[in-house]
Amino acid sequence: MMPNASNDDVGKIVFEGARTLRNAEETHAALMSAVKAHAVLEIDCGALDEVDLSFVQLLLAARKSARDAQRILKLAQPVSGALRDTLHRGGFLMTAELAAGIPAPADQTTDSDFWLHTEAR
Repeated sequence: MMPNASNDDVGKIVFEGARTLRNAEETHAALMSAVKAHAVLEIDCGALDEVDLSFVQLLLAARKSARDAQRILKLAQPVSGALRDTLHRGGFLMTAELAAGIPAPADQTTDSDFWLHTEAR
């Protein structure tokens, strides 16, 4: 069960520029602090121009931490640009199947839906 959050419990982080292994510690600290501070956390990744898999791993770990604490972590919009390219190269998006309308395997649906903004709200 997810909490009913008031507007006071909703936080937002905007990531821009590069989010790579070079600044992973800073990214981790920002995510964990915000997850602890807000019942709902919205992440805006629209202004990212460089992303590596460390950022993807940190987002997935923060999402799991939020879920374990009965909190919500969501993206402000479907992934695009550098983040989408990294997800595709890393095998996190099954674009051929999604484009063909074929459902993803059950163990991958949740993450694909998270990235593409298609999960139930």
